[in-house]
Amino acid sequence: MSSTRIKKTYAELAFPHLNEVLEKNQKTLQKIHERLVKSVKEGESLFIFGSGHSALFPMELYHRAGGASFVIPLVADFLLPTAGPPIVRVLERTEGLVTPLLNRALPKKGEMIWIASQSGINAAGIDMALLAQKRGMRTVAFTSVVHSKALSSRHPSGKRLFEICDETVDLGGRV
Repeated sequence: MSSTRIKKTYAELAFPHLNEVLEKNQKTLQKIHERLVKSVKEGESLFIFGSGHSALFPMELYHRAGGASFVIPLVADFLLPTAGPPIVRVLERTEGLVTPLLNRALPKKGEMIWIASQSGINAAGIDMALLAQKRGMRTVAFTSVVHSKALSSRHPSGKRLFEICDETVDLGGRV
């Protein structure tokens, strides 16, 4: 058995990356923080959406013991990773499927929605952002700008998530 040491542990790679993401997005995160505090004080909700593995984002923030009761996840079984790649892959690329998710949530004008998508090119996230903006919501993308710029949009508008949201938190993912 070889005694070769793994060059970097997960923590040695992840923590510097997370610090870089926080530093790079400091102004945007501060702006989002201030808006969120104001919204919560006014009794507003925070809506969160993601499809595929990005659906873990709203699931993580939703309804945990002692968690934030103002968080409203916009999730559907057919867009969760548990639906399986063949299903999610097709459905998150299909225009119009997320309209009922936002409709049933009854968001108010001025409320905020966070939309997570690593690539920011699939129809589900882009549709959600466009629908939310039509309703006067503030949109925030959590995406990798480098990854997104390397790909073409799969939405009929030709836009990528970072190009249409009011704010973008660049997660610093790589292609």
